[in-house]
Amino acid sequence: MTKKLGQDYADFLKEAKEIPEVREYLNSFSVIIGDLVMARRIQLGWSQKELAEAAGTTQPRISQIEAAYDGVKMGTINKVFRALGLAQINPGYREDAAGTELALKY
Repeated sequence: MTKKLGQDYADFLKEAKEIPEVREYLNSFSVIIGDLVMARRIQLGWSQKELAEAAGTTQPRISQIEAAYDGVKMGTINKVFRALGLAQINPGYREDAAGTELALKY
């Protein structure tokens, strides 16, 4: 039996999300924002340094955002979003078995 590339990771992530603390962390604002920034940066073919220059910040700050460090100022996140062309995020809510979670639509 052959697995697709990344299948082990996908299985691991699915299993990890069954742990309430892990699910809560992965659904946190800082993780969602970090994932969004990294995905868009990669889509544009930019390095962290190139994004930092476009946003008027530093490469270590971009690394912190992508790593879900929650001490980054909203002003910095706003500058990064503008540099990436991310015009807006529309928060919405979805119901799940554990309660109500924030779902960001972009």
